[in-house]
Amino acid sequence: MHQIDREEIRKWVTAHMQDLTETLKIICRIPSVAQTEHPDAAPYGEGCKRVLRKMLRMGEEEGFTTRNYEDYVGSISYPGRGSESIGIWCHLDVVEEGKDWDYPPFEPTVKDGYMIARGCQDNKSSAAMGFYVLKYMKEHGITLDHTLELYLGTCEEKGMYDLDYYVAHYDCPTLSLVPDSGFPVCCGERGTFNGELVGEAFVTGDVVDLTCDCGQYTIPDKARAVLRYTRERWEKCRAPGEKVEVSREGDTICIQAGGISSQAANPAKGDSALGRLAGFVCGRKLLEERDLAVFTLAEDICQDYQGTALGVACQDAVSGPMVLSATRLSLREDPDGSRRPVLGFISKFPVSESEKELPDMEQIPCEADTEKEPSLVERARKAAAKRGFLLEVTKFAKANCFDPAHPAVQVLTDCSNRVLGRQDAPFVMSGGTYARKLPRAFAFGTGMPLPPRPAALFRPGHGDYHQPDESIALERIQKALEIYIQGILEIDGLVLGK
Repeated sequence: MHQIDREEIRKWVTAHMQDLTETLKIICRIPSVAQTEHPDAAPYGEGCKRVLRKMLRMGEEEGFTTRNYEDYVGSISYPGRGSESIGIWCHLDVVEEGKDWDYPPFEPTVKDGYMIARGCQDNKSSAAMGFYVLKYMKEHGITLDHTLELYLGTCEEKGMYDLDYYVAHYDCPTLSLVPDSGFPVCCGERGTFNGELVGEAFVTGDVVDLTCDCGQYTIPDKARAVLRYTRERWEKCRAPGEKVEVSREGDTICIQAGGISSQAANPAKGDSALGRLAGFVCGRKLLEERDLAVFTLAEDICQDYQGTALGVACQDAVSGPMVLSATRLSLREDPDGSRRPVLGFISKFPVSESEKELPDMEQIPCEADTEKEPSLVERARKAAAKRGFLLEVTKFAKANCFDPAHPAVQVLTDCSNRVLGRQDAPFVMSGGTYARKLPRAFAFGTGMPLPPRPAALFRPGHGDYHQPDESIALERIQKALEIYIQGILEIDGLVLGK
């Protein structure tokens, strides 16, 4: 067991926060949205390659061993004396910049105790934090039983294909920690069931265009419908109400709804523009039943975000209820020129639901054999058919769960609670992290309860991860670094392979 001087760790972290902040600024200045189709540099684009190589170069300059796994993943290592290893897994790719920023997205701003830049919270701050965990061990000459490795991925936001490549070609650590959730230990991640609901009936000429796409995993803050102009329809659009704008453009009526974006797995934090648009069109009865069907379905999905509209509502004591969010709306043109409405959704289902699915099924293709598909898909397909829609499954991944009784989970939970002055228990979340792709892995931090952000710092719908003006409190990074240094030292004495 290591002799842990918690006060010395706290002082060291405080003294190094300015340096850590500068390190984070360096990597946040590199736009690194993963390109999964037609990248300008293999495998995921020039930005991802640049930021990965920059961090590996910083590791080399500090005297660490580094390795580049064909630009899919990189690692920075601090050697231990045993054969086992502990991995800290972070990702350097970010979501698209998006629009409506009040601060420069790739020139980091530090203001009122927050850093503001795309990717600063999700997940480059974790990468910088992990780097300083290694620096602490090296500066203090600590001999660990386990080799400590910081892994840096480049495609987490676009499907985690970087991890698919790594796991297929290389060995994984004995235990992997993923700082991409909240504290304490996230011992489970809900399963994923995503799809598109395609209308069996074509829309009529009354529907000119449907547009809503702020990202598959984002509650949309903009949604638009263009309808054919008639005097009666125009009269029904008077006094549209909050966050709905209506204008006449030639022979059409344009209806633009606004909202507040959030991560689609946590829809309560946002305000769906798609739900607002659907409610307006349905409430004003702007279309006949055939054309109204997709709006009615979208409105019903947004009523509770629990999958009731598709017959898949379920819950368990550990995970809570199913989360199902409609995130996209468009028209799909058939070869003959006919157009069908397409409503995209994502869902996160409870961990216990995986026990009812096929035991060897990790992911199913879009066109699955209906005799073998999971019960959730069956139920949703039947419910969609009753409403005149075909279900096309785009992704199905089982939930994952790490044993909450594992000694490492208990030790890290206690460590987190001690530093934060809390009494939290391991939990299950809706988001997906690298932990679902790795053996012997769970998410751990870096989210934590903090005072509200200063009211004048951000507009509504700004400041959180995936939002415009993404930010992170420097206090959060500081406390996370303190927790990770202590936590690594405390679990280092365990036999993690059992």
